[in-house]
Amino acid sequence: MANTTADTLRDRVRAAIESEREHLVEVGETIRLNPELGYQEFIASQTLADQLREAGFEVEKPYKGLETAFRATRKGSGDGPTVAILAEYDALKGIGHGCGHNLIGASGLAVALGLGAVLDEVNGTVVIMGTPAEEGGGGKVRLLEAGAFDDIDAVLMIHHMGDETGSAVDWPDGTSLATNGLGFEFFGKPAHAAGDPYNGVNALNAVIQTFEGIDALRQHITMDARIHGIITHGGDAANVVPKYAACSFGIRASFSETAADLAAKVRHIAEGAALVTGCELKVTERDAPYADKRPSYVLGRKFHENMAAAGLDTHKMPKGRMMASTDLGNVSHRAPAVAGYFAISETPIPHHSQQVLDASGSEYGYGQFVKASTAMAWTALDVLLDPAMSKAAWDEHANWLEKYSG
Repeated sequence: MANTTADTLRDRVRAAIESEREHLVEVGETIRLNPELGYQEFIASQTLADQLREAGFEVEKPYKGLETAFRATRKGSGDGPTVAILAEYDALKGIGHGCGHNLIGASGLAVALGLGAVLDEVNGTVVIMGTPAEEGGGGKVRLLEAGAFDDIDAVLMIHHMGDETGSAVDWPDGTSLATNGLGFEFFGKPAHAAGDPYNGVNALNAVIQTFEGIDALRQHITMDARIHGIITHGGDAANVVPKYAACSFGIRASFSETAADLAAKVRHIAEGAALVTGCELKVTERDAPYADKRPSYVLGRKFHENMAAAGLDTHKMPKGRMMASTDLGNVSHRAPAVAGYFAISETPIPHHSQQVLDASGSEYGYGQFVKASTAMAWTALDVLLDPAMSKAAWDEHANWLEKYSG
């Protein structure tokens, strides 16, 4: 009888999402065609907040001091777990929605509409949380620090994965790199590059020395680590000794502690470059460090199962550690969290690209999005219907490093 009831609820969730397909595509396209950078997602956040309020959710916006963050809450018929669905909607500079966050944003509304059809008959609470500035800005980190996740029992979201589909089912699937960002500004002394260069202190030399020092360090870092940087200012004229130069780096490794240790070594290199060249150095930590992602495989196995049941082809699934970083990692250190990854293209496409921008607005991409959103709604429903799943996820979370970091 219980299974029959659960199946009926699942059917109603799916039907509710399918009936709103055109509406959901319209919302996704509104976000995609109006790309906004982190903490400037005024159209996207307001569009979603308005739609969620109309769907019967209580909406708090701004949320936790962030103007483009929101929390939309709807309680079920009684006490139970609180499941959070995360919506991202920030774009990339110069590319727009080349990471498909328009689909992630709209997925929050899709789940709200799906679960809204059955929530009056289910215990627990559903939260759709609008999380700005994932693409370098740490919106989830700021929300986390403000207590936004203190009452959350399970965290779910979706993200495109090119031509691959699936959720994390076993270690190290779904893990990611932790990242620290450092900016270095060097201050020297100008002089005529030909007339009296000996009177100058060359800030650009300090930047170059920093890059050369990092290149020497690369021989002695682990295979998972990544150090990548750019020169953001190299001087103003070739015939003037640069009095100011600057560079910016991302430092990544498999775990937050090792990323922080590597960042300290990079900082020491910059300090040495300043000493060698006679420059003054200013160090800036860019945004908040992103932690390594620790997926809940308890939730991930159910999510993966639901993706297949929703009609997604999960035979080509993402495997192993993802060599990227996300502020979902920080959330996963606080509560059981997992993402469902879905194909928006039938062939491989590069991340952060025009191809993703196009695919995230394609008929195929939106068809996949509806199925992935349905699977996420079903997974949330599973957590609400089965308190043992939430307990198992928390037990796994408490022992995650012991179980999976070997």
